[in-house]
Amino acid sequence: MKPVILIAPDDGFNPMFQAPHTIISSDYTKCVMDAGGIPVVACDVNCAASYLEMADGLLLTGGASDIHAGNYGQIYKDRMGGPNHPLNELRDDTDFTLLRAFMEAGKPVFGIGRGLQVINVVQGGSLYMDLPEETGQDHEGKNHPIQAQPDSFVAAYNGTEQVISKHHQGVKELGKDLVACAKSPDGLVEAIAHTKLPVFAVQWHPEQSKTPADQALFARLITLCKGGDR
Repeated sequence: MKPVILIAPDDGFNPMFQAPHTIISSDYTKCVMDAGGIPVVACDVNCAASYLEMADGLLLTGGASDIHAGNYGQIYKDRMGGPNHPLNELRDDTDFTLLRAFMEAGKPVFGIGRGLQVINVVQGGSLYMDLPEETGQDHEGKNHPIQAQPDSFVAAYNGTEQVISKHHQGVKELGKDLVACAKSPDGLVEAIAHTKLPVFAVQWHPEQSKTPADQALFARLITLCKGGDR
């Protein structure tokens, strides 16, 4: 039986039908299928308990919306996100609820982009609300190599792969029980893992570049769902 992977989608508003809609890139579903899993999209957070019972693992996807700074004890500043990075508190609630449920159950979780930031915040960590303003770093559309820990789940990258970088926020302080497994050349955390649970995440977008190293991340999620070594 193939593992079922629940995918947390983005959401928005369809002006043609004047109705909200659920958004999921086919890149995510294809990568899950190529790795040997069955993708299922989470359409309603009110079904979290049923999703948890049905699914073997969770994929937290990327997205344009910022996590509200109030979730990590800061005051949101309108100038930081701007029109290209709106707040989406419904998505915050969905991602946080699903993540907490899967972590409590000890089921595998893979976070991508915004998903990494969700994991960090849920574990009590904080974020840079806007990297260019707070640190002078620019990671939005700036692909770059990473420096990975040699014994980590991203060791295959370690300076040899250019990762797809599309974020203006990033990890400031790591959350509880999380370790940094890779950093960018300018020192920003690029990959994290939980020290006790099968939870891991990357800040870049492996679903888009699909290199062997990227594909191995999705294969790792499937392996963990089958009870493999984390």
